[in-house]
Amino acid sequence: MFKNKNKVAIVTGAAKNIGRATCESLSKLGYNILVHANTDKNGADETIKLIKKNGIQSSRFIGDLTKQDTASELVIEASKLGNISALVNNASQREFNKFDDMTFDDWRFVMSINLDSLFHTCKAVIPEMKKNNWGRIINLGGLSAHISAIGRAHVITSKSAVVGFSRALAMEYAETGITINTVVPGLIDTIRGASAGSSLVHPSHSNPPVGRKGYPEEVATMISNLCGPNSDFITGQTIHVNGGSYFP
Repeated sequence: MFKNKNKVAIVTGAAKNIGRATCESLSKLGYNILVHANTDKNGADETIKLIKKNGIQSSRFIGDLTKQDTASELVIEASKLGNISALVNNASQREFNKFDDMTFDDWRFVMSINLDSLFHTCKAVIPEMKKNNWGRIINLGGLSAHISAIGRAHVITSKSAVVGFSRALAMEYAETGITINTVVPGLIDTIRGASAGSSLVHPSHSNPPVGRKGYPEEVATMISNLCGPNSDFITGQTIHVNGGSYFP
């Protein structure tokens, strides 16, 4: 746990699943938490109720992070809780569209959420982190970007780009005290939207070698470790939490 109680973590897509578990885990480290959701106010409020039990400050931010102005507003709101010290880009879109049927609008919709929003949030947050010579950025990847899948050309392309984006920023900000890493969840027991598709489109939909799906808390634990006080020497890495489904 941090001795400094003025650190703030921004977690996007935090109304449920991995985002909510990450908020809980980071709050135990002593971070105040800005809980972001695109539209799910009730889910965000439920997350806040859970993490306030750990005696930290938290507030809600609802908005579309594919817009640059929204990301700027996110930073303003987070700054009210303290010094912005961690950003977890968890919000993402997992659509199912076979390429024959995919429109450019389908393509851009996924790209805007999975990739453009990362550009906007990092662009808005990094200047704040540089002021304190310390920061942690965790971008969430996707297993299908490493093992491929049917009907996921847009998702796979965007999540592959997330890895490159994280590595590029890690090199660029290596001397500033800011670390940037990618965490890639495998098959996790979460509530999935209908747009993600129900077909068994890649091997991760079978139980991994450990014999079960992962839990959001297990991904959140890895994220928290990377956001902790003893993680200065870990940057530019792609870390998998997948129960043995894929070996880099």
